[in-house]
Amino acid sequence: MIIGFRLQQEFKFLRASHATLWALGLLLAMSSISVVLGLQYVAEERKEIAELLQLDSEERGYKRTLAVDFGGAAYDAFHAVWNEPSELAFAAIGQRDLNPTMMRIRALALEGQIYETDSINPELALVGRFDYAFVTAYLLPLLIIFLFYDLVSSERESGRFNLLSVSSTSAAMLWLPRVLIRLLGLLIALLIPLWFGMLAEGTGLGLFARATGAVIFQAVFWAATVLLIGSRSSLRSESIAALCVMVWITLTLAIPISGKVLIERSISGVKGSEVSLVQREAVNDAWDLPKSSTMEQFYESHPEWSDSSPLGDDFHWKWYYAFQQVGDETAAELAGEYRKAILARDQSTARIAWLSPAVAIQRRLEELASTNVMASLKFEDQVRQYHEIIRRAYYPVLFRDVPFSDERLAQVSIPDFAEAVRVNSD
Repeated sequence: MIIGFRLQQEFKFLRASHATLWALGLLLAMSSISVVLGLQYVAEERKEIAELLQLDSEERGYKRTLAVDFGGAAYDAFHAVWNEPSELAFAAIGQRDLNPTMMRIRALALEGQIYETDSINPELALVGRFDYAFVTAYLLPLLIIFLFYDLVSSERESGRFNLLSVSSTSAAMLWLPRVLIRLLGLLIALLIPLWFGMLAEGTGLGLFARATGAVIFQAVFWAATVLLIGSRSSLRSESIAALCVMVWITLTLAIPISGKVLIERSISGVKGSEVSLVQREAVNDAWDLPKSSTMEQFYESHPEWSDSSPLGDDFHWKWYYAFQQVGDETAAELAGEYRKAILARDQSTARIAWLSPAVAIQRRLEELASTNVMASLKFEDQVRQYHEIIRRAYYPVLFRDVPFSDERLAQVSIPDFAEAVRVNSD
């Protein structure tokens, strides 16, 4: 009964505080804008994917009607690959804003196609797209500081603290209702836009709960931190506010920036453009090498085609695709080092997240939204697997010297990317 009365009383106080209402309104506006922008972003991505698929199907069908041999058909046939945004991608754009999420690949050397636009994969994105994760990580703590820093000190400085302490049955009954009402107001302003966004995207209940829990934990952590600092009776409100802002700067800016510098210095690694360069040099050099040299290298990794008929001096498509394959194999070790460097940076960032709640909440939301580094690498793996399907669809007709015909070309069946991913995941 008493707690109910105190909650009603604190709710009236909150409604009478224009500054508090403005702060909550600002948080509601920022979280709503971030959700709307995120929904627009993923809607545009889905539209672009749909347009890509239509163009891809129409162009490949047209090119096949012009084909006069299997090698030329494979050369002209582009195949769409895409990374469909998840039902929570609108809240944490993550790597989707940095790495390609849709491409068109063909049976040629893959490394150059993947790394035509070098993957950025920044360890810590301090200034990125204004999404919901950014609001939760960086702006929410500032508003919590504004609402909670003088919760106790203002009463002490106004001379009401002793009277309130005497009139209250316990310290918990005095401060807990005020904390709960303000925290509830913050969470309502922060979560309602997220919930509407998840409902609009059809987010599953489990993901709905985990995302909500992550946001609540972030708010509770910062509220507890500010209240802990503000509970010190020796500090005035101005000093408490300054100390809270210093803590915010340290946890959300100083530690991530220092961590980024440390990671860059300790884990240099190679770049995607270097992988692409090695692959292209291997492909270009093959034109000047004896065909037998290229075919020997190819047969070492693909012995199932080693009984293919010997090559003469004239151009042959199977030699062309063999040195495309050899180009990828030449760059494979470097591509592996590039991947290891990305994973090492991501693991180092995960350790820094233990010291920075801003990095931690962003990583958590990106993990839930499948927009983190691991999701980006998973998409790259799917592209590689699909590229292997494309290659192996053409190898039988190329290396067995099958006579070309439109009917035989129609039998060279390649599933679309979505179907191939689904089969591989089953």
